[in-house]
Amino acid sequence: AKYAAKSIKKKFPAPTTNEPSTRVNEARSEEDEEMEDVAAIEDQSPHDILATLEDVKQRLDALEPKVAKLTSRLSERDPITKKPRYGSKSLSRVKDVILSYKTLESGLKIAFGLEPNLVSRLRDSIRSHQEQVDQKLDATRTRQQLESERIAREQQEAKEREEKMRVLEEARKREEEAALARAAEEAKRRRLAEEQRLLDEERAADQELLDQVPVLGEQGVRDQIVRMRAALEDDRPALDMALGSLYTLFEQIVSKPEEVRFRRVRRDHPQFVADVGRHIGGREVLIAAGFKLEKLDGKPCFFSKEPHIESDMDGWSDWYDSLKKTLAVLEEEMIK
Repeated sequence: AKYAAKSIKKKFPAPTTNEPSTRVNEARSEEDEEMEDVAAIEDQSPHDILATLEDVKQRLDALEPKVAKLTSRLSERDPITKKPRYGSKSLSRVKDVILSYKTLESGLKIAFGLEPNLVSRLRDSIRSHQEQVDQKLDATRTRQQLESERIAREQQEAKEREEKMRVLEEARKREEEAALARAAEEAKRRRLAEEQRLLDEERAADQELLDQVPVLGEQGVRDQIVRMRAALEDDRPALDMALGSLYTLFEQIVSKPEEVRFRRVRRDHPQFVADVGRHIGGREVLIAAGFKLEKLDGKPCFFSKEPHIESDMDGWSDWYDSLKKTLAVLEEEMIK
C-alpha cells in the first residue's frame, strides 16, 4: 500500500518551490525508499500484504471526515480580515496532508477497485496458498495415517507371531515334559523289572541253596561236611581252611552268643567266599546249623537269630545246644 501510494504520488506530484538540486536529492531519496519498500514487500506473504491493505483502508476511512473538514476550510476566509483561514505554512502542510490522503485513497481504489484487482489477486493467492497448505496437510495426514496403520499392522503381526511362538514353545515344552515323563516311566518300569528279576533270581538261588539242605541239625551238618570232603578230596589245604574257618565262627558264637556280629555273616564277604562260601557244602553247613537267609542293612547275610532267653528259655537252650553240637562236629571233622 505504501509502495502504491508513493507510485501514485509520483504521478500526481504536489507543487513545490524547491530548487532543482533539492528536487534531485529528494528524487534520489524517494527512489532509495522505494527500493527498500519493494524489498520489504517482497519479503511479506500475500496474507500479510492483504492485512496491511485492509488496515490502511480502515484507517483511511476513519480519516475521511477529518480530511473533508480540512478540505472545506481551504476556501474559507476570515470574516474580518478576509484573508484565508490558514497561513502560508499551515496551508502548505494542510495541502500536503490532503494530497497524501488523496494519493492513498487513489491507491486503495486501485487495490480494491473493479476485479481483477490487487486485493482480489491477493485473496486468490491466499486461497490458492491455503488450498496448497490444506492439500499438503491432507497428504501429510494421509501419510501419517498410512504410517500409523502400517505400524499398527506390523505390531499386530509381531504380536501374532509372538503368540504363535509362545503357543509352539508351550507345545514343545509339553511334548518334552511328556517325553521325559514317558522316558522316566519306562526307566522306572525297567528298573522295577530288573529289580524284580534280580529278586526272583536271588530267591531262586536261595531256594536252590535251601534245597541242597534237606536235613537240618547235627545230622544235616555232618551230611554237608561229607559233601565238602568229596568236593575237596584233592585239595586238603582248602578243606582244612574251610573247616577251620567254620570252627572259629561257631566257637566265637558259643563263647559270646549275645554278640550279634558273630552271628551275622555276609554272604558276599570276600574272606568268607574265599574260605568257605565257594566250596560245595560250605554255605550249606550254616543252613543245616540253623542260620537263616536274610538281608541286614541291605546286605544278604547268613544270620543265626538268638531266641529271647527271658521269654523263651527252652527255645534259647535248644538254639544254643545246636550251636555247641555243630562246634563239636566240626572239631571231630578237623582231626580226621
